Amino acid sequence: MTLHRRHLLRVASAGLASATAALNQPALAQPAIIRARIPLKFSLNLPYNGTNLAFLYGRERGVFADEGFELTAMDPASGADATTRVASNTYDVAFSDVTSLADFHARQPDACPLAVFNIFKSTPAAIISWKSEHIATPADLVGKTLGGPLTDNGYLLFPSFARVNHLDPAAVKFDNVDLRVREAMFLRHGVAGVTGYDSTVWLNLKNLGVKFEDISILYYADFGLDLYSNSILLSRKFLRDQEAAIPALLRACATCWIEAIKDPAAATASLTRTDKMANAAIEQERFEWVLRHQVLGAETSTLGLGGLDPARLQRGLAILDESAGRGTPTPVSAVWSDAWLPPPAERYRPPR
Repeated sequence: MTLHRRHLLRVASAGLASATAALNQPALAQPAIIRARIPLKFSLNLPYNGTNLAFLYGRERGVFADEGFELTAMDPASGADATTRVASNTYDVAFSDVTSLADFHARQPDACPLAVFNIFKSTPAAIISWKSEHIATPADLVGKTLGGPLTDNGYLLFPSFARVNHLDPAAVKFDNVDLRVREAMFLRHGVAGVTGYDSTVWLNLKNLGVKFEDISILYYADFGLDLYSNSILLSRKFLRDQEAAIPALLRACATCWIEAIKDPAAATASLTRTDKMANAAIEQERFEWVLRHQVLGAETSTLGLGGLDPARLQRGLAILDESAGRGTPTPVSAVWSDAWLPPPAERYRPPR
């Protein structure tokens, strides 16, 4: 009995010691609440290249994930296809031309995407021609044949460009070549020039061996078509279902561009990792061209990255509406909102 009682006492003492030790241990950390990231389907403006490498750089650096998004797609597009993708709610976000929304609003006002963050302060739309064709003004286009891909915004804007310059559109012939062979046809001198975005056409031509001194660039913006261009467009579904997440999305987009501006070479490297066929030197030059000509001008210094002047946008929309014969002007509020932008004082401005 004595041995048995001693054994029970030892067991009891050991149990008490274990219980006391357990009480003295720090409480186990509660598992953190893991919030589900918002799925995001993103359409770029063009094939992967220098005009959109900032977004690829941001994706690689986890910028979207840091703001609570799961990128389910970041896909290349062909011209106006990016706008169509968000208009159909197939994609949530697109990097595309804000001016293309005037036509969408006229045809399908309830489906029209909304631009919420402007990046290109000036339209890159232009006519790129051989210098030997002597095309320096709109009047010089009379009797010429141009290559104009149907989905290219330069081609889509040509009627408005012709109207503001009192040019009969019928006086210029178009060969509606496929976007993928535009530069190749130009190189064969099959047309006098082509419509397109300056950096897209010129750097593609440079990659094919063309010298800058052998071409001319006739900018629409220099001849009456003062338009904004590529912006962040949101689908109506995303606006309806994820409105609270829009400020975070715009922070992510801003960070993509700010970080790429700081280090163009590193940003270009993210592009070449995405597309092994990309020419790093050409695409970095394309990115830096876009920064100089469309992104980091005087207006960005004044309004900051993301903002735009509603009065200027309204003037541009009026030109497009008049050219299309629309009796009712497109209101700015139908295609643009700055409701989710950071205050002007907090927006990125290029160093002076």
